[in-house]
Amino acid sequence: KKLTDWRVFFPKLSDALDRFERLNPSHDEQAFTSPTSTEVVLAAGTTYIIGDTFKATIYAKDRQGRPKAFGGDFFRARLIRDKSAGPFTDGIPCVVTDHWNGTYSVSAPLVQAAGFTLEVILVTSLEGISRLVQFTSTRRELGYNYVADLESGEKVRCNVDMFKTTETCDYSNPRNEEPWFCIKPPSGVCSPIKNVVFGALPDEEPREDFKDNLKAKYETMTSIKGSGVSILVAPDNTTTSTASVLEDCVVKNRKHIRPNGYMWDGRWTSLTCANSLQTVQETEACLRNKVVYFFGDSTIRMYSFLLGNHLKLQFVGPDSGHIWQNPKTLYNEATNITTYYRAHGPPLQNPGGPETRPYISDSLDGIRVAGKDTFIILNVGAHLHKFAPSIYIHRMEGIRDAVLRLLKRYPDTRFIYRGLDVLSSPLEWYFYRYDVIVREIFKGIDNFMFLDFWDLTTVIPQNDYHPPTQLTDIKSLVLFDFLC
Repeated sequence: KKLTDWRVFFPKLSDALDRFERLNPSHDEQAFTSPTSTEVVLAAGTTYIIGDTFKATIYAKDRQGRPKAFGGDFFRARLIRDKSAGPFTDGIPCVVTDHWNGTYSVSAPLVQAAGFTLEVILVTSLEGISRLVQFTSTRRELGYNYVADLESGEKVRCNVDMFKTTETCDYSNPRNEEPWFCIKPPSGVCSPIKNVVFGALPDEEPREDFKDNLKAKYETMTSIKGSGVSILVAPDNTTTSTASVLEDCVVKNRKHIRPNGYMWDGRWTSLTCANSLQTVQETEACLRNKVVYFFGDSTIRMYSFLLGNHLKLQFVGPDSGHIWQNPKTLYNEATNITTYYRAHGPPLQNPGGPETRPYISDSLDGIRVAGKDTFIILNVGAHLHKFAPSIYIHRMEGIRDAVLRLLKRYPDTRFIYRGLDVLSSPLEWYFYRYDVIVREIFKGIDNFMFLDFWDLTTVIPQNDYHPPTQLTDIKSLVLFDFLC
C-alpha cells in the first residue's frame, strides 16, 4: 500500500533538510550547529512585571562560529522558578519559533512574580535530525526484532515489513491493511501466531548505541551560550487586575495554543481552561454511571489503573498480571463506573498473543453502546517511533476513520488523544514529529481533542518512557479534569 510521506506535514523542515544536503553533501561537521557557538540574547533587561512577555532570540552558529543561514534546529526552553520546593521544578515553558533563517524567537508569558533562570537546550541540530530521519527510513525497527511462536511449534522472525525476505507469511489486519509479516517457516505453513517476544538483533545498530552516537557527533541535549541568565518578575501594583475568567475544561477540538499552562507549587495551572481538579477522588461524582475507555500502550494503562485505584474499581473477568497489555475491565457497582483498557496493535514490545494486542480501530468499531456518558482516551507512539513514520500515519488515519464511524453512530461520545512527552533525549524529536502529525490528522473533528502535554513536560522533562508516579499523578489531574 502506498503510504503518506511524513514531510507533507513539515514543508519548511523538509526544505531545510534538502538545503542542508545540497550545501553540505559531505556532511562536514564544522558546518554543524554548535551549542558552544550558538547563543540566546534577551530582548530587554532582566527585570519584568507580571503581565509582561519574556522575549529572547537564539542565533544559531556552526562550529566555526559562522551564522547559520537556515533553520530546522530543535531547541527547548523553560523559565525555572528559583528556589522551587517539592519533588518537581516549578516554572513556565517557553515557546521557540523557528524563522528558518538561523534565528529563533523565545517567548513566555510572565504569569507569576518570582525569580527565574532561563534554560535553553539544543535538543538536536538540523544535521542531527537528518540522521534521525535516516534511522527511521525503513518499515521496520532497526536493531531490534520480534519473534513469533506459531501453533505449528516453529519460531519465526516478524516485523512490520520483512523487506529483505522473499518468502513471508502475511499476518496483516485484513480490515484496514495494518501491515505485519513474518518469515515463512521451514514447513512452509503460515500457521496462527500464539505468542510474540521482542529482543535485540545484534547485526544492526541498537537504538541505545544510536542515541549515544548522536550525542557524541551532534552535541545533542546541550545548553547553549546565554542559557542560565536570571530574570526577576515583580508584582504589578499599578493597575487593577483584569485577569480573564477561563471557561471549564471541556472536550472539544480547539485551536492549538502554546504555552498551554505552567507549573506552580507542584500543580499544573492551565492557561486555556479552568482546571480545578485537586484529587483523582473528586472524579467519582462526575463519573457516576459513566464509561471510560483507555486505548494504547503501558503509559495509558497507568492512567486507567490510577483511576481504578482511587475510585475502588474491581477487576471484572480474567486478568493476567504478567502480560500487562491483556484486556482489562474494572467496575464499581455502587457508583456504576466502568473502565476498559485495550492495548494497540503490533508492533508492541511485550510478550503476548494476538488477543493481547488488538488494533484500536477494531476496538472502536467493536463498541456497541456509547454517547454522552462515554469517554474514550487514546494514545499511540512510543512503540512505533523507531519505524518509518508512514506506518504511524497510516495507523492514525485508520483510527481517525474509526472515530468518525463511532461518532456517526453516537455523536455525543467524547474523545481525548493524549499527546506525547518531552523525553530528555534527542529521540524526543520523534515524539514531537508524531504530535504534529496527530494534530493535523484529527483536525476539525467534533467532540475530539488533542491534549498537549509538551509544555508540561518541558517544565518537568522525564528521563524515561515511563514517568515517575508523582508526575503521572500531576498529568492525570489535567487529563481527568476534562472528564468532569
